Amino acid sequence: MNSEISMIKAQTFTPIYSQLEDRIRFVINYADYTQRVDLWLTRAFLLKLIPTIEDYLDQYDTTANVEIQQQTDTAAQSQTDTPTLIMTEKEGYLVHSVDVTYHQESRQFSLLFKTNGVEVMATLAGPILRTLLKSIFSSIPKIDWGISPQWIQ
Repeated sequence: MNSEISMIKAQTFTPIYSQLEDRIRFVINYADYTQRVDLWLTRAFLLKLIPTIEDYLDQYDTTANVEIQQQTDTAAQSQTDTPTLIMTEKEGYLVHSVDVTYHQESRQFSLLFKTNGVEVMATLAGPILRTLLKSIFSSIPKIDWGISPQWIQ
């Protein structure tokens, strides 16, 4: 790791589609402004990343049949609603790669998001990683990007 690149440990994730940028703003650690990082995930990058991580999950995660319910009630405002995110927006870093590692002993996945200015490390159990992928996928404008709404099940 380059000494000029800082390392952030990811605790929370908030993906939001930016129509102006036509990419996903992936907000890490929203509630902790000192540890918050805004990452950019492009269409081309996500179209390669999502199936790669899904394949990796299918290969290593034995909890694939565990169903995790996502809250879909949009009437309830959360602390990460879009107007608040826009008001507290930070400069975004373009993600150029993600290293994924499976740890057999803990049965968790490590994801290292790499940019030219910051690296973000996340360690997640398989079901949580699947939920994160679904959350990212739900923020993508599927029709505009030419993606089937059933691409991720």
